[in-house]
This record gives sequence, C-alpha cells and structure tokens, in this order.
Amino acid sequence: MKKILLLFVCLFVCWVLSAQQRIKVACVGNSITYGTGLSDRATQSYPVKLQKLLGERYEVENFGKPGATLLNQGHRPYTRQEEYRKALDFAGDIVVIHLGINDTDPRNWPNYRDFFVKDYLKLIDTFREANPAVRIIIARMTPIADRHTRFLSGTRDWHGEIQTAIETVARYAGVQLIDFHEPLYPYPYLLPDAVHPAAEGAAIMARTVYSAITGDYGGLKLSPLYTDNMILQRDTPLKVHGRANAGEQVTVCIDRQRWITKAAPDGKWSVKLSPLKAGGPYTLTISTPHRILKYTNVLIGEVWLCSGQSNMEFMLRQTITGKKDIPQAADEQLRLYDMKARWRTDAVQWDASVLDSLNHLQYYKDTEWAICTPANAARFSAIAYYFGQMLRDSLKVPVGLICNAIGGSPTESWVDRNTLEYQFPAILKDWTRNDFIQDWVRGRAALNVKLSKEKFQRHPYEPCYLYESGIRPLEQYPVRGVIWYQGESNAHNCEAHEKLFKLLVGSWRKNWKNEDLPFYYVQLSSIARPSWPWFRDSQRRMMAEIPNTGMAVSSDYGDSLDVHPRNKKPVGERLARWALNKTYGMHDVLPSGPLFCRADFCEDVVYVTFDYGKGLKSSDGGPLRTFEVAETDGVYYPAVAEIINGQIKVYSEQVKRPRYIRYGWQPFTRANLVNEAGLPASTFRAEAPESFVADLHLQRMEGFPKSEKGLKSGVSACYAGMLNGKLLLAGGCNFPGTPAGKGGKKKYYQGIYVAEMNPDTVFVWNKVGELPVSAAYGVSVSCSDGIICIGGTDGQDALTSVYKIRWDEKSEKNGKNKKKGKVVIETLPALPYALDNMCGTLIGEQLFIAGGNRNGKPSNSFLRLDLTNLSVGWHELPEYPGDARTQAVCAGQRRGDDYRFYLWGGFAPSTEGKPATLSTSGYCYSSVSRQWMPVATPKGSDGEVVSLGGGAAVALNDSLVLCTGGVNKDIFLAALRCPEKDYLLHPVEWYKFNDRILVYNINLDIWQEVARTSLVARAGAALVGWDKTYYNINGELKPGVRTPEIIKITVE
Repeated sequence: MKKILLLFVCLFVCWVLSAQQRIKVACVGNSITYGTGLSDRATQSYPVKLQKLLGERYEVENFGKPGATLLNQGHRPYTRQEEYRKALDFAGDIVVIHLGINDTDPRNWPNYRDFFVKDYLKLIDTFREANPAVRIIIARMTPIADRHTRFLSGTRDWHGEIQTAIETVARYAGVQLIDFHEPLYPYPYLLPDAVHPAAEGAAIMARTVYSAITGDYGGLKLSPLYTDNMILQRDTPLKVHGRANAGEQVTVCIDRQRWITKAAPDGKWSVKLSPLKAGGPYTLTISTPHRILKYTNVLIGEVWLCSGQSNMEFMLRQTITGKKDIPQAADEQLRLYDMKARWRTDAVQWDASVLDSLNHLQYYKDTEWAICTPANAARFSAIAYYFGQMLRDSLKVPVGLICNAIGGSPTESWVDRNTLEYQFPAILKDWTRNDFIQDWVRGRAALNVKLSKEKFQRHPYEPCYLYESGIRPLEQYPVRGVIWYQGESNAHNCEAHEKLFKLLVGSWRKNWKNEDLPFYYVQLSSIARPSWPWFRDSQRRMMAEIPNTGMAVSSDYGDSLDVHPRNKKPVGERLARWALNKTYGMHDVLPSGPLFCRADFCEDVVYVTFDYGKGLKSSDGGPLRTFEVAETDGVYYPAVAEIINGQIKVYSEQVKRPRYIRYGWQPFTRANLVNEAGLPASTFRAEAPESFVADLHLQRMEGFPKSEKGLKSGVSACYAGMLNGKLLLAGGCNFPGTPAGKGGKKKYYQGIYVAEMNPDTVFVWNKVGELPVSAAYGVSVSCSDGIICIGGTDGQDALTSVYKIRWDEKSEKNGKNKKKGKVVIETLPALPYALDNMCGTLIGEQLFIAGGNRNGKPSNSFLRLDLTNLSVGWHELPEYPGDARTQAVCAGQRRGDDYRFYLWGGFAPSTEGKPATLSTSGYCYSSVSRQWMPVATPKGSDGEVVSLGGGAAVALNDSLVLCTGGVNKDIFLAALRCPEKDYLLHPVEWYKFNDRILVYNINLDIWQEVARTSLVARAGAALVGWDKTYYNINGELKPGVRTPEIIKITVE
C-alpha cells in the first residue's frame, strides 16, 4: 500500500512539474477568436484547433470577446473587458492578438483612427509587463466579404487602412506579424456572414498560428510550375521563391550560380538569379538541410502565358491545319505546360465531390512541363502552339508556353478580388443574378451547380475564380508576356468589358510586378451576333488606351454560324508578329494589318488614314467592301472606297455631307482591306468631331503707326506681342515707294509702337522706343514681363541678337511721358549663329526656335533657351527630320514635364544644287522622349492640303492651335523652282494665299477648317493675343504688296 501511495505521489509531482513547464499561449481577440458563428465553438474555435496542433507541451487559452475593439475609445474597448484582465493574469509566454475588425464600425475608425497605433502599442506593453519574456504575435485581420452591408459605405476602405496600421504597429513594436487575411481571402464561402470564419476557416487560422509559433511550414515547397523540362525566362534577373521552415537555410544552384538564403519567420524565402542566356539543358537544385528538389533538363529561353476562353483552349487537333502540322510538331526546345480543367463546363450537373473541389479552388488538373511532341501538341492550344512555333523559328531560342484557358470563361473571372472590390464592386454582388454578367454564363453556371447545398457555391465563371485558381497558383513565375483570346462571354456589354479588360491587364501586371508586361490579344472574329461589331471596335480602341498591348485581327477567318473558327494558324502567327515587333524589336516584321488612325471629314468625302497602311489593297483583287458613311441622322449607306496616295477616299452619292464612317460593321463581315503583308484591317467606326470653336468673329481695325516714312502702307514680318495689356509691334519691312514688281527697294523699320486694346474698332498708336537696329523676319514671343525678340535681319546681315522689350516702370513713376510711356531693351544671351525667317514659341519658361536661314542657308536647326537659367545660354536640340524649312509656323504645349513643340509648313529655296522644297507636313517634338514624331498635315474642309509656310499660329488653350495665312503650295513651289519674269505682276487673287482659318486639335491630331475669308489670306502677318481675342497684323497680300490692316479675331 505504501509503495502504491509513493508511486501516486511521484506521478502527481511529475504531472505538476510538467504542467509548470507547459508553454502558455493566450489568444486575444474579438468574436472571431471567441468562435461566434460556429456550431460548436468548444471544438471548432481556432484556439481549440491550435491546442490540438501544438499538443500537450502547450497550454492554449481563448480570451476572445465578441464586439471588442482595439481602440480604447471604441464602442467596446477590449482593455475594459473581463477577458482582458484574465489574459493579463494568465501571463502567457506567447500572446496572439487579432483585433481591429470591430474598429471598422462607423462609430469607431472615422472618429478615433489617430489613436489606433498608440492604443495597440500600449496594449502590447501591458502584456510585456505581465510577462517580460512574452513573445507577441499580432495578426493582419481576417477578410470582410463584399456581402457585408456596410462594405461600400466605409468598411472596405477602413478595413484596408487598419491593416496598414497593424503593419505599422508590428514594425514599431518589434513583434512578429502573421497574416489571417491572405489564406482566407480566396475562399469567401468560408465567411458565411461575411465576417466570421466557418469551422474550416478557423482551422486555417489555427494552422497559421501554429506555423508562426513552431516555424513548421511543411518544409521546402515551390510553385507547381517548377518541374523537370521547365523553361526559365532568359536575360532578366530571375526571382526564385517558395516556402521552407522558418530559419532554414535554402540553397539554389544553376549553371555555376549558387545562392544561399534563409527562410523568414513566415516561411517565405527568395533569391534573385543573375540573368541567364538562352540555352541549356541545366539542372536547377534547390535544397535545405532536410530536403533536396532537383529539376533536370531545364532550358533558358522565352516564356509566355496563353490564356482566355474556348478559342484559346481550342486544340491543335481540332483545326483545319492540325492534320498536316501535328506529325511535324516534335521540338525539344518548345516546352508546354498545359493546365486543363478537371471538369469542362458542359451542359451537365456536377455532383457533390466536384462542387466541394470547386470551393477549394481545385479546378485544374495537376500537370508538368513537357517537351513538345506530336501527341501533346495535338491536345494543346492551337493558337498558343502556332504563336510559340513562330517565335521559335524567328528567335532561335527555347520557348515555353503556359496555357490555362477555360472555355466559356468571362473576363471578370480572371480579375483579382481586390481589384474588383475597389474598382468594380457592382459585378461581385449576387453574381448569378447580375446583369453585368452574360445570360449564357449565368445560365450555364446555374446548371452546373444545381445540386449544390452550399449557399455560396463557387463556379469557374464566378468573378475572381479563375484568377484565384489559375493565376494565383503560378506565384509570379517569370514570363515575358501574355497572349489572350477571350471576349465571347462578354460581348453582350462592350462598355462593361472595356472596364473589365483594363482591370484585368492591370491586375496581371500588378501580380507580376511589371507594369510594362506585354499583353497581346485577339479581336473577336465574325459571326452572326448583332453586338459583335461594337465589341470588335471597342477592342480596337483599347489598344490605344492600354500601353504595351497589341491586337490581332481575326474577322477574316470568322464563321457565320460557329463561334469557334477552325483556322487558328494565322491568328497565332498574328499574335507572334506583335511580340516579334514590339517585344523583341524585330521592326522588319509588320505587326498588324491597317489600323484606323484618323478620318478627315471633308464636304462630301472622307479621307481615312491608317497605321500599318503601306501597300493598301483588297485581299481578293476586287473593289473594297463594307465601307459605309452617314450624315448626322446616323443612317448609313454603302460607300465607294478608293485607294489614293496611301489613304482611302470614301464617298456615297446618297450622303452629301458625311459625318460618320464605319468599316467591317457587319456581325459576320466580308471586309477585304489589307496591307502589303496581306494582313486585314480592323473593324472601325469614326465620327466627325464637333466644331473645335463655338463661334469665331472677325473685325477690321482702323489705325496704324505713321511716324516713320512709308510705314503707313503696312509691313510684313514685324515683331509683335502683348505688353502690359497693350498691343505692341516693332520693326517689319515693306516697299514704300516703287513696288517690288517694278524693282522697288525693301525698307526695314526700327520703331516700337503700342496701342491700347479696347472695344473700339480704332487703334491709337504711340511710339515708345526703337529697336537696336531696323529689323524684320525674326521671332517675337510674349512673356510675363515683356516681349522677347530673337534674330531676324536688318536687310544686310542676319542677326544673332536676342533682347527683351519691357515697360520702363521708372519713367512712369517719375511722371515722365506718363501718357505715352517708354520701353527699355534688356539684352539676353545671343543666338549661337545668325538666324532669320525661323519660327519660335515660348512654352512655360522654355523658349524654342526652329528652322530658318542659318548663317544665310536654310536649316533644320532647333534651339532652346531656359529663361530661368540664362547663364547656360542656348542649347541645341535634335534637328527636325526632312527638308530644311524657312517661314514655318509653330506652337507649343506643356503636358506635365513634357514640353511639346509643334511645327508645320515652310519652304526652302534652291541652294548648293539642291532643288527648292515646300513642306506641308507637321512634326511634334517631345522634350521627354527627345524625339520628333509626325502629326497630321493641315487640310481644309474639302480635303485639300494647306501650306502654312509664311503663315502664323497661336495656341488657343491646352489643346487647340489657331493658324492663319500662308502661301499657296503649288504656285509658290513653282515660283521657287522656276521663277517667271512676270511672277510679281499678277493680281492678288492669282497667288491664292491661304484664306482658311484652321484649328488643330492636339489631343485628336485633327485639323478643322473653322472659317474661310480673304481677310486672313496673307503671308508674313503676325498673330498675337490672349483670352479669346487675337490680332492678325499686316502681312502681304501678294509678294511685295503689304497691307496696313489689322484683323481682330474673337474666338469662343
């Protein structure tokens, strides 16, 4: 008996000692920790599950309080609850805190957010006081589903802000941060009331805490894409990452590279391999002390993700070219990673086991990288195969293709949850009854899940699902780019698709941390479905709206009855053209057929310009088909389309004044416009822009300076501008005595004159000073404190001088000449060489000068002077392309840090054996890219190209440029090349100076004729003004004959 008693005492002592050595874990939190919503919290709450995982060496206690807030001024502060006091008394060795969810209540976060970090730090300090050796673990909060009643009214945004605050607390407090959000976020069905995790969710939380406490993350793991035969992306630093047990050393070896790192407390590790050149095979070895993963026959090359719906999924064996190409498909350096669905979305009802797998995102079959063989190529995406084959043939490097396309899938299923929650939350709401989602998509999903008893049953077509099951598991495996063929399941609503497609591209680029990730997609083909022309045009327009994208046209291979055209080879190769041209810089490969650039609407015809439009022709040798035009009523009529000088001239006898044009606008189209490579033009639709100006009024002004002999007859090429609210002109030249046609001598003037601008039609001019020399044919620009005059000629020599004319404030203050006033001349840095007959403009504080005669010879000069840093002087910029130009016109606009200089017109006489030239084209220089790019050539409403050489231009606002005057291109060029003795003797009308007032829209790259009047048919006039009022000053009516007229132009 004594022995039994002694044994019992020993066992009791051992039990007590053992109990004293148990590690105490305090789970602090709110109702989620407590276990609200669980059918049996005593067995299902996360602390209970954690206890089972940790075992007897740990003692886990639940100190959760439903409704508790972290904020001490919240509606139920945790620090004022009995559970808090018990947690302190428990004095845990480890304290796991999950608080913040209830702080999203509108009573809390909006009012007391500034105290959150402070209150959290104070809470941590109290647990440290209770046990100085305590290990604190704080958690990023569990998700709140979009079904929450206050999700959009604040909860979504405040939840995100609190997550950021928790991360801040972890940094400042030096505590371990774990994430309850990430493992639950893709499984919204685990949040049946939108807040509280179900039993399975609680188990996930327990596992998360277990791994954080023990460092056990299941050992070394990588993305499923790491297998034998894989291809790694060449020529870029490669991030290889995965999971391992916390603190484990991870070694990565490939091709003489050896990298060593350690897994972080959250089990994550990564190394960045130095760029690898194309080649192989290699062996990639990744190891820890307890596990070695070895991947053999690894190649380095180009990797592309191929995704979308059924037309991307469409297998090579199903195509019309498959029978011929499959036997030749073997290619050791083409590797395929084929992600196929476990269950196709056919018209069937899925059973319970399928439905459960879907909820767990187990939709794709397990797969591995495989060397391309006839057998697996036959089952692979045809478009992806032909894309990869063309890359292989052109680049001569290994190519890897990952295909995860799913038949019938809508765009929204491929977008990540966070993006939709913030950018398109309406599409998440009750998706099976949501009109944003196509009827067929909802109907097929409803049939597939009809047997489900789960309230929030998931389906592959559900918004976010395929991102979560097919993109997220790729774990940012390095890819060069994406090819995409999808849209059939969104064609009912092109407006919604426009938003979704942009979100999808942005979502994937964010996932791969590459905002320039190439994204090339297929435009829907043609079929007898009414909405498809609008959808195709929407896809075309998005190419200009989303950077680094390209679109392959497929309408020429459509089928009027079958949504799955069977000739996929040309489509795959058209995608490859975009990649070869844009991604790989093979500019000799034409990437596309003709793409609509702009339509110039004239009186009775429309001229259409295309990008990639060299060698325009019909695909069948017949007349161009399917062009249509309409007047303002929008009733379209078939139109004649003719190819003229690289443009398409479109007209119809039934449409006298076309305002709309479209091409290939039939659901199933027989459109036949192609370019030199035989690539088809896209469907497009365009309309004439509204008038760029609401109203334009012209008025003759009376009065002109007379104090210099001969000046009253008017001048050409004067300096002019706005000075202190007054109109100023200076210099200029004319033939005051004998006309030029009779051998008269040109006279240059020196006086500076100002006139008050008032509502009257009469100017009263006062002389206020003189130029340093008599001069004309330079540039003048108005700035904030004066008028800057640059270069020109005095009749003998070209000038290098640059100076500012500004008002003499001292003379006004002293009462001298108070009525007339005076100006002073301030010298600025001289030009680096003499210039005359150039053009120039001021953009912000940057003064630009272009063209003109450089030391007497026509040039392509381009200079800039920074008015904020005059000591640096003039800076030479890249010359504009093409012929030299004198008397061109220009204007400038600033877009952020980009100074854009626009140049049109100009001419150059014959010099040094070079024939005379006259330019009508335009260019734009960007200070950011330091490149000149072509812009639209000026045209009148009748389609006639207009020469602005000798004309004038002024910027009306941020997007519009007003242009007047200029010589006639044909008459003047003929005179330059073969001057006739009587050239100067014709009447004014014979010279046909430009009488059109044109407005150029910078944003649209379109010209518009807004008026036509002989009042502005001049060359050498000055055009100055501001705030809707501009003055066209003098100029010549014909060579050698000036006018003293000043025309006031009022623009609304």
